Amino acid sequence: MRKITAFVFTTLNGYYKGVDGDLDWHSNGLEEIEFAQNKLQEGNTLLFGRKTFEMMRNFWVTPMAYELFPAVALRINQAEKLVCSSTLLKTDWANTEILNGDIVAKIKALKETEGNDITLMGSGSLVKQLAQEGLIDEFELMIDPVVLGKGETLFEGLDKELNLEITDARLFRESGVLLLYYKKLEA
Repeated sequence: MRKITAFVFTTLNGYYKGVDGDLDWHSNGLEEIEFAQNKLQEGNTLLFGRKTFEMMRNFWVTPMAYELFPAVALRINQAEKLVCSSTLLKTDWANTEILNGDIVAKIKALKETEGNDITLMGSGSLVKQLAQEGLIDEFELMIDPVVLGKGETLFEGLDKELNLEITDARLFRESGVLLLYYKKLEA
């Protein structure tokens, strides 16, 4: 059985995006880039919602991405990728499969297959949808030292309780970002 880990940036007050989807508040220093390089070496399948997928694809295939972050660009472009979308019909990003239709059923079935574990990158609405169904096994929350006045909180709209246990923490000293690791407790 494959494990799904949600990896999401949030603010101190729990916003994963600001007004109009703003993400400029997120800090990405050298420590975070090194962390991303190491994380991608795990070989996990990357899972995205459409908006995050398009944002990532539009950057990571560019010459600028290879110039600024060569190891990350190479690994993310080579990684197996899944995108959940009801509107995206095709993509030219290598190693990408589009999932549409009943996403919850498809992710449940995918979890039951053999293969690499799955890292859900950002994609707050997909995180909420899969968390609601109990399909996310672990959460890695990268908390930036910033507070936003408005935006959308990560778990806004959930109608069930998520019981989590902290398993680890890491401080990125240069930026002040705190990475918290949680696993889902069985009900």
